[in-house]
Amino acid sequence: MSSMTFLEKLLDGAAVAWKALEEVAEYSSTRVDATELDATSFVGVDNLVANKGGRIDATYLPNTARLTAYEPGDILLGNIRPYLKKVWGATNSGGCSGDVLAVRILDMYRPIVDSKFLYYLLSSDEFFSYNMDHAKGAKMPRGNKEQILNYQIPIPCPDNPEKSLEIQAEIVRILDTFTELTTELTTELTTRKKQYNYYRDQLLSFEGTEVEWKTLGEIGEVRMCKRIFKEQTSDVGDIPFYKIGTFGKEPNAFITRALFEEYRDKYSYPRKGEVLISASGTIGRAVIFDGQDAYFQDSNIIWLENNERKVFNKYLFYFYQVADWNPSDGGVIQRLYNDNLKKVRIPIPYPNDPEKSLAEQARIVAILDRFDTLTNSITEGLPHEIELRQKQYEYYRDQLFSFPKSEEVVA
Repeated sequence: MSSMTFLEKLLDGAAVAWKALEEVAEYSSTRVDATELDATSFVGVDNLVANKGGRIDATYLPNTARLTAYEPGDILLGNIRPYLKKVWGATNSGGCSGDVLAVRILDMYRPIVDSKFLYYLLSSDEFFSYNMDHAKGAKMPRGNKEQILNYQIPIPCPDNPEKSLEIQAEIVRILDTFTELTTELTTELTTRKKQYNYYRDQLLSFEGTEVEWKTLGEIGEVRMCKRIFKEQTSDVGDIPFYKIGTFGKEPNAFITRALFEEYRDKYSYPRKGEVLISASGTIGRAVIFDGQDAYFQDSNIIWLENNERKVFNKYLFYFYQVADWNPSDGGVIQRLYNDNLKKVRIPIPYPNDPEKSLAEQARIVAILDRFDTLTNSITEGLPHEIELRQKQYEYYRDQLFSFPKSEEVVA
Protein backbone atom coordinates (compact mmCIF):
# COMPACT_ATOMS: atom_id res chain seq x y z
CA MET A 1 0.00 0.00 0.00
CA SER A 2 1.45 3.34 -0.98
CA SER A 3 1.88 6.16 1.52
CA MET A 4 -0.42 8.37 -0.56
CA THR A 5 -3.18 5.75 -0.33
CA PHE A 6 -2.54 5.58 3.39
CA LEU A 7 -2.93 9.37 3.65
CA GLU A 8 -6.18 9.27 1.69
CA LYS A 9 -7.48 6.55 4.02
CA LEU A 10 -6.31 8.54 7.02
CA LEU A 11 -8.19 11.61 5.83
CA ASP A 12 -11.21 9.48 4.89
CA GLY A 13 -12.62 12.28 2.75
CA ALA A 14 -12.06 14.95 5.40
CA ALA A 15 -11.33 18.47 4.19
CA VAL A 16 -7.90 20.07 4.56
CA ALA A 17 -7.58 23.76 5.40
CA TRP A 18 -4.41 25.58 4.36
CA LYS A 19 -3.49 28.45 6.62
CA ALA A 20 -0.64 30.90 6.81
CA LEU A 21 1.65 30.10 9.72
CA GLU A 22 0.74 33.43 11.35
CA GLU A 23 -2.89 32.29 11.65
CA VAL A 24 -1.75 29.31 13.73
CA ALA A 25 1.42 30.47 15.48
CA GLU A 26 3.47 33.48 16.44
CA TYR A 27 7.01 34.33 17.46
CA SER A 28 7.60 34.17 21.19
CA SER A 29 7.11 37.60 22.73
CA THR A 30 8.17 36.63 26.25
CA ARG A 31 11.59 37.42 27.65
CA VAL A 32 13.95 35.80 30.13
CA ASP A 33 16.93 37.20 32.06
CA ALA A 34 20.26 35.80 30.91
CA THR A 35 21.21 35.22 34.56
CA GLU A 36 18.50 32.56 34.74
CA LEU A 37 20.04 30.51 31.91
CA ASP A 38 22.73 27.86 31.89
CA ALA A 39 24.29 25.55 29.28
CA THR A 40 21.16 23.39 29.21
CA SER A 41 18.66 26.21 28.72
CA PHE A 42 20.42 28.74 26.48
CA VAL A 43 20.06 28.09 22.75
CA GLY A 44 22.19 29.72 20.05
CA VAL A 45 22.62 28.51 16.48
CA ASP A 46 25.93 26.90 17.45
CA ASN A 47 24.27 24.37 19.74
CA LEU A 48 21.36 23.56 17.44
CA VAL A 49 22.32 20.39 15.60
CA ALA A 50 22.13 20.33 11.79
CA ASN A 51 19.46 18.37 9.93
CA LYS A 52 16.94 18.37 12.76
CA GLY A 53 19.32 16.58 15.08
CA GLY A 54 18.11 18.34 18.24
CA ARG A 55 20.43 20.37 20.41
CA ILE A 56 23.54 20.06 22.52
CA ASP A 57 24.49 21.99 25.63
CA ALA A 58 25.79 25.49 24.97
CA THR A 59 29.53 26.05 25.20
CA TYR A 60 29.08 29.74 26.05
CA LEU A 61 26.41 31.93 27.67
CA PRO A 62 24.91 35.11 26.22
CA ASN A 63 26.34 38.55 26.91
CA THR A 64 23.00 40.34 26.56
CA ALA A 65 20.77 40.89 29.59
CA ARG A 66 17.43 39.66 28.27
CA LEU A 67 16.67 37.10 25.61
CA THR A 68 13.66 35.67 23.84
CA ALA A 69 12.14 32.96 26.02
CA TYR A 70 11.06 29.60 24.68
CA GLU A 71 8.97 26.88 26.31
CA PRO A 72 8.27 23.18 25.70
CA GLY A 73 6.47 22.69 22.41
CA ASP A 74 7.97 25.76 20.73
CA ILE A 75 9.78 25.16 17.43
CA LEU A 76 13.19 26.83 17.33
CA LEU A 77 14.54 27.77 13.90
CA GLY A 78 18.09 28.77 13.05
CA ASN A 79 17.67 32.16 11.37
CA ILE A 80 21.00 32.92 9.76
CA ARG A 81 22.76 31.15 6.93
CA PRO A 82 24.23 28.53 6.96
CA TYR A 83 22.04 27.53 9.92
CA LEU A 84 18.59 27.88 8.31
CA LYS A 85 18.15 24.11 8.27
CA LYS A 86 18.65 23.77 12.02
CA VAL A 87 15.32 23.03 13.69
CA TRP A 88 14.53 21.85 17.21
CA GLY A 89 11.26 21.06 18.96
CA ALA A 90 11.87 22.45 22.43
CA THR A 91 11.51 19.98 25.29
CA ASN A 92 12.38 22.43 28.09
CA SER A 93 12.13 26.13 28.88
CA GLY A 94 14.94 28.59 28.28
CA GLY A 95 16.12 31.52 26.21
CA CYS A 96 17.50 31.85 22.69
CA SER A 97 19.78 34.26 20.89
CA GLY A 98 18.71 36.67 18.17
CA ASP A 99 19.88 34.19 15.53
CA VAL A 100 17.16 31.74 16.63
CA LEU A 101 13.41 32.15 16.16
CA ALA A 102 10.99 30.62 18.67
CA VAL A 103 7.70 29.75 16.95
CA ARG A 104 4.83 29.20 19.38
CA ILE A 105 1.36 27.85 18.60
CA LEU A 106 -1.39 30.35 19.42
CA ASP A 107 -3.53 29.47 22.43
CA MET A 108 -6.68 29.21 20.31
CA TYR A 109 -5.00 26.61 18.04
CA ARG A 110 -3.42 24.46 20.73
CA PRO A 111 -6.51 22.19 20.78
CA ILE A 112 -6.24 21.60 17.04
CA VAL A 113 -2.52 21.72 16.08
CA ASP A 114 -0.06 19.18 17.44
CA SER A 115 3.31 20.88 18.11
CA LYS A 116 5.22 17.81 16.87
CA PHE A 117 3.15 17.91 13.65
CA LEU A 118 4.12 21.58 13.18
CA TYR A 119 7.75 20.68 13.96
CA TYR A 120 7.82 18.13 11.14
CA LEU A 121 6.24 20.64 8.74
CA LEU A 122 8.88 23.27 9.59
CA SER A 123 11.75 20.78 9.34
CA SER A 124 10.78 19.70 5.82
CA ASP A 125 12.87 20.37 2.74
CA GLU A 126 9.91 22.27 1.29
CA PHE A 127 9.99 24.78 4.15
CA PHE A 128 13.77 25.04 3.96
CA SER A 129 13.59 25.85 0.24
CA TYR A 130 10.85 28.41 0.90
CA ASN A 131 12.95 29.99 3.66
CA MET A 132 16.03 30.14 1.45
CA ASP A 133 14.06 31.69 -1.43
CA HIS A 134 12.83 34.49 0.83
CA ALA A 135 15.99 35.02 2.92
CA LYS A 136 17.23 38.60 3.13
CA GLY A 137 20.80 39.84 2.90
CA ALA A 138 23.76 39.16 0.63
CA LYS A 139 26.80 38.15 2.65
CA MET A 140 24.99 36.42 5.52
CA PRO A 141 21.31 35.96 4.59
CA ARG A 142 18.71 35.78 7.34
CA GLY A 143 15.31 34.18 7.28
CA ASN A 144 12.61 36.69 6.37
CA LYS A 145 10.46 36.72 9.52
CA GLU A 146 7.43 38.15 7.71
CA GLN A 147 7.61 35.62 4.88
CA ILE A 148 8.08 32.75 7.30
CA LEU A 149 4.75 33.69 8.86
CA ASN A 150 3.20 33.55 5.36
CA TYR A 151 4.24 29.93 4.87
CA GLN A 152 1.19 27.78 4.19
CA ILE A 153 0.57 24.78 6.44
CA PRO A 154 -2.16 22.11 6.18
CA ILE A 155 -4.71 21.52 8.93
CA PRO A 156 -6.56 18.24 8.32
CA CYS A 157 -10.24 18.04 9.30
CA PRO A 158 -10.30 21.60 10.73
CA ASP A 159 -13.96 21.42 11.82
CA ASN A 160 -13.35 18.39 14.03
CA PRO A 161 -10.43 19.07 16.41
CA GLU A 162 -10.49 15.56 17.87
CA LYS A 163 -10.31 13.90 14.43
CA SER A 164 -7.70 16.44 13.29
CA LEU A 165 -5.40 15.62 16.19
CA GLU A 166 -5.85 11.89 15.58
CA ILE A 167 -4.68 12.32 11.97
CA GLN A 168 -1.75 14.50 13.01
CA ALA A 169 -0.77 12.09 15.80
CA GLU A 170 -0.69 9.14 13.38
CA ILE A 171 1.54 11.05 10.97
CA VAL A 172 3.81 12.04 13.86
CA ARG A 173 3.93 8.43 15.08
CA ILE A 174 5.10 7.16 11.69
CA LEU A 175 7.76 9.84 11.30
CA ASP A 176 8.90 9.40 14.91
CA THR A 177 9.44 5.71 14.19
CA PHE A 178 11.80 6.47 11.32
CA THR A 179 13.52 9.22 13.31
CA GLU A 180 14.07 6.93 16.31
CA LEU A 181 15.50 4.21 14.10
CA THR A 182 17.92 6.65 12.50
CA THR A 183 18.87 7.95 15.96
CA GLU A 184 19.57 4.42 17.19
CA LEU A 185 21.75 3.70 14.16
CA THR A 186 23.59 7.00 14.57
CA THR A 187 24.22 6.23 18.25
CA GLU A 188 25.49 2.80 17.26
CA LEU A 189 27.78 4.40 14.67
CA THR A 190 29.16 6.80 17.27
CA THR A 191 29.88 3.85 19.58
CA ARG A 192 31.56 1.94 16.76
CA LYS A 193 33.75 4.94 15.93
CA LYS A 194 34.82 5.21 19.56
CA GLN A 195 35.66 1.49 19.52
CA TYR A 196 37.56 1.92 16.28
CA ASN A 197 39.56 4.86 17.66
CA TYR A 198 40.26 2.94 20.86
CA TYR A 199 41.55 -0.19 19.14
CA ARG A 200 43.48 1.84 16.55
CA ASP A 201 45.23 3.79 19.29
CA GLN A 202 45.91 0.62 21.26
CA LEU A 203 47.26 -1.26 18.27
CA LEU A 204 49.54 1.60 17.28
CA SER A 205 50.86 2.17 20.81
CA PHE A 206 52.78 -1.16 20.71
CA GLU A 207 52.87 -1.63 24.46
CA GLY A 208 55.02 -4.65 25.24
CA THR A 209 56.07 -5.02 21.59
CA GLU A 210 59.57 -4.58 20.23
CA VAL A 211 59.38 -1.35 18.27
CA GLU A 212 61.66 1.32 16.83
CA TRP A 213 60.56 4.86 16.13
CA LYS A 214 61.79 6.15 12.80
CA THR A 215 61.14 9.40 10.96
CA LEU A 216 59.13 9.33 7.74
CA GLY A 217 62.23 10.78 6.11
CA GLU A 218 63.98 7.50 6.92
CA ILE A 219 61.05 5.51 5.50
CA GLY A 220 60.72 7.17 2.10
CA GLU A 221 60.86 10.30 -0.05
CA VAL A 222 58.28 13.09 -0.13
CA ARG A 223 56.76 13.51 -3.59
CA MET A 224 54.26 15.83 -5.27
CA CYS A 225 52.89 16.40 -8.75
CA LYS A 226 54.21 19.03 -11.12
CA ARG A 227 52.61 22.45 -10.68
CA ILE A 228 49.44 23.08 -12.66
CA PHE A 229 48.52 26.70 -13.31
CA LYS A 230 44.94 27.96 -13.30
CA GLU A 231 44.99 28.73 -17.02
CA GLN A 232 45.83 25.08 -17.68
CA THR A 233 42.58 23.93 -16.06
CA SER A 234 38.96 24.06 -17.20
CA ASP A 235 35.52 23.33 -15.78
CA VAL A 236 35.21 20.22 -17.94
CA GLY A 237 37.80 17.94 -19.43
CA ASP A 238 39.42 14.54 -19.62
CA ILE A 239 41.38 14.31 -16.38
CA PRO A 240 40.14 15.48 -12.96
CA PHE A 241 42.48 17.87 -11.19
CA TYR A 242 42.14 17.73 -7.42
CA LYS A 243 42.87 20.79 -5.32
CA ILE A 244 43.00 20.95 -1.55
CA GLY A 245 39.30 21.86 -1.38
CA THR A 246 38.18 18.91 -3.52
CA PHE A 247 40.72 16.36 -2.33
CA GLY A 248 38.82 13.15 -1.57
CA LYS A 249 35.60 14.67 -2.96
CA GLU A 250 34.20 15.60 -6.38
CA PRO A 251 36.59 17.54 -8.65
CA ASN A 252 35.66 20.96 -10.01
CA ALA A 253 38.63 21.37 -12.34
CA PHE A 254 40.12 19.32 -15.17
CA ILE A 255 43.21 19.20 -17.38
CA THR A 256 43.69 17.80 -20.86
CA ARG A 257 44.79 14.23 -21.37
CA ALA A 258 47.80 15.40 -23.36
CA LEU A 259 49.05 17.55 -20.45
CA PHE A 260 48.32 14.75 -17.97
CA GLU A 261 50.27 12.14 -19.91
CA GLU A 262 53.19 14.50 -20.44
CA TYR A 263 53.46 15.42 -16.75
CA ARG A 264 52.80 11.87 -15.52
CA ASP A 265 55.68 10.57 -17.63
CA LYS A 266 58.14 13.40 -16.89
CA TYR A 267 57.53 14.13 -13.22
CA SER A 268 56.58 12.50 -9.94
CA TYR A 269 53.26 10.65 -9.97
CA PRO A 270 51.75 8.40 -7.27
CA ARG A 271 51.58 4.64 -7.67
CA LYS A 272 48.34 2.83 -7.01
CA GLY A 273 48.02 2.20 -3.27
CA GLU A 274 50.25 5.07 -2.18
CA VAL A 275 48.73 7.41 0.40
CA LEU A 276 48.04 11.01 -0.58
CA ILE A 277 48.14 13.53 2.28
CA SER A 278 46.69 17.04 2.60
CA ALA A 279 49.50 19.41 3.47
CA SER A 280 47.28 22.43 4.18
CA GLY A 281 43.78 23.00 5.48
CA THR A 282 42.93 19.75 7.29
CA ILE A 283 46.50 18.64 7.86
CA GLY A 284 47.17 14.94 7.37
CA ARG A 285 43.83 13.99 5.79
CA ALA A 286 44.72 10.83 3.90
CA VAL A 287 43.34 9.19 0.76
CA ILE A 288 44.64 5.97 -0.75
CA PHE A 289 45.30 6.51 -4.46
CA ASP A 290 43.10 4.16 -6.47
CA GLY A 291 45.16 4.32 -9.65
CA GLN A 292 42.48 6.11 -11.70
CA ASP A 293 43.75 8.83 -14.03
CA ALA A 294 43.83 12.04 -11.98
CA TYR A 295 46.23 14.84 -11.13
CA PHE A 296 46.87 16.57 -7.80
CA GLN A 297 47.72 20.09 -6.71
CA ASP A 298 51.43 20.45 -5.96
CA SER A 299 52.61 21.20 -2.40
CA ASN A 300 49.02 20.96 -1.06
CA ILE A 301 48.67 17.25 -1.83
CA ILE A 302 51.77 15.13 -1.28
CA TRP A 303 52.72 11.52 -0.66
CA LEU A 304 55.54 9.41 0.72
CA GLU A 305 57.22 7.16 -1.82
CA ASN A 306 58.26 4.25 0.38
CA ASN A 307 59.51 0.68 0.07
CA GLU A 308 56.65 -1.72 0.82
CA ARG A 309 59.13 -4.47 1.59
CA LYS A 310 59.67 -2.53 4.83
CA VAL A 311 56.48 -0.56 5.50
CA PHE A 312 53.06 -1.22 3.97
CA ASN A 313 51.21 1.74 2.48
CA LYS A 314 48.04 0.74 4.32
CA TYR A 315 49.97 0.74 7.59
CA LEU A 316 51.04 4.32 6.79
CA PHE A 317 47.41 5.22 6.05
CA TYR A 318 46.28 4.18 9.53
CA PHE A 319 49.29 5.72 11.21
CA TYR A 320 48.55 9.06 9.52
CA GLN A 321 45.25 9.16 11.46
CA VAL A 322 47.11 9.42 14.77
CA ALA A 323 50.35 11.10 13.66
CA ASP A 324 51.64 14.22 15.41
CA TRP A 325 52.11 16.39 12.32
CA ASN A 326 53.44 19.54 14.04
CA PRO A 327 52.66 21.81 11.06
CA SER A 328 54.06 25.32 10.56
CA ASP A 329 51.99 28.37 11.52
CA GLY A 330 53.67 30.93 9.29
CA GLY A 331 50.64 32.00 7.24
CA VAL A 332 46.90 32.39 7.32
CA ILE A 333 46.44 28.61 7.39
CA GLN A 334 48.64 25.88 8.79
CA ARG A 335 50.89 24.09 6.32
CA LEU A 336 52.79 20.84 6.37
CA TYR A 337 56.11 21.47 4.65
CA ASN A 338 58.34 18.66 3.44
CA ASP A 339 60.73 19.13 6.34
CA ASN A 340 57.80 18.87 8.80
CA LEU A 341 56.67 15.64 7.19
CA LYS A 342 60.12 14.10 7.16
CA LYS A 343 60.49 14.67 10.91
CA VAL A 344 57.24 12.90 11.85
CA ARG A 345 58.08 9.73 13.79
CA ILE A 346 56.42 6.38 13.11
CA PRO A 347 56.66 3.14 15.12
CA ILE A 348 58.09 0.17 13.23
CA PRO A 349 57.39 -3.18 14.94
CA TYR A 350 60.18 -5.76 15.08
CA PRO A 351 62.61 -3.58 13.09
CA ASN A 352 65.34 -6.23 13.05
CA ASP A 353 63.08 -8.90 11.58
CA PRO A 354 61.54 -7.60 8.29
CA GLU A 355 59.31 -10.65 7.82
CA LYS A 356 57.92 -10.46 11.34
CA SER A 357 57.54 -6.68 11.03
CA LEU A 358 55.45 -6.95 7.88
CA ALA A 359 53.36 -9.73 9.43
CA GLU A 360 52.58 -7.51 12.45
CA GLN A 361 51.76 -4.57 10.19
CA ALA A 362 49.44 -6.81 8.15
CA ARG A 363 47.70 -8.01 11.32
CA ILE A 364 47.08 -4.44 12.48
CA VAL A 365 45.82 -3.40 9.04
CA ALA A 366 43.42 -6.37 8.86
CA ILE A 367 41.86 -5.49 12.24
CA LEU A 368 41.50 -1.80 11.41
CA ASP A 369 40.13 -2.59 7.94
CA ARG A 370 37.24 -4.45 9.54
CA PHE A 371 36.42 -1.53 11.83
CA ASP A 372 36.85 0.94 8.98
CA THR A 373 34.42 -0.97 6.77
CA LEU A 374 31.83 -1.05 9.51
CA THR A 375 32.12 2.59 10.49
CA ASN A 376 33.21 4.55 7.43
CA SER A 377 32.25 2.76 4.21
CA ILE A 378 29.40 4.41 2.31
CA THR A 379 28.48 1.17 0.56
CA GLU A 380 28.73 -1.14 3.57
CA GLY A 381 28.02 -1.03 7.27
CA LEU A 382 26.18 1.50 9.40
CA PRO A 383 26.66 4.70 7.34
CA HIS A 384 24.96 3.06 4.38
CA GLU A 385 22.14 1.84 6.63
CA ILE A 386 21.69 5.34 8.06
CA GLU A 387 21.65 6.84 4.58
CA LEU A 388 18.94 4.38 3.50
CA ARG A 389 16.82 5.09 6.58
CA GLN A 390 17.16 8.84 6.05
CA LYS A 391 15.99 8.50 2.44
CA GLN A 392 13.14 6.29 3.59
CA TYR A 393 12.15 8.86 6.21
CA GLU A 394 12.24 11.70 3.64
CA TYR A 395 10.16 9.68 1.17
CA TYR A 396 7.42 8.90 3.69
CA ARG A 397 7.52 12.41 5.13
CA ASP A 398 6.94 13.89 1.67
CA GLN A 399 4.14 11.44 0.98
CA LEU A 400 2.48 11.97 4.37
CA PHE A 401 2.51 15.73 3.87
CA SER A 402 1.12 15.54 0.34
CA PHE A 403 -2.18 17.03 1.44
CA PRO A 404 -4.47 18.17 -1.39
CA LYS A 405 -4.07 21.88 -2.10
CA SER A 406 -6.67 24.35 -3.24
CA GLU A 407 -6.05 26.49 -6.33
CA GLU A 408 -5.38 29.51 -4.12
CA VAL A 409 -2.61 27.72 -2.21
CA VAL A 410 -1.01 26.39 -5.40
CA ALA A 411 -1.06 29.90 -6.86
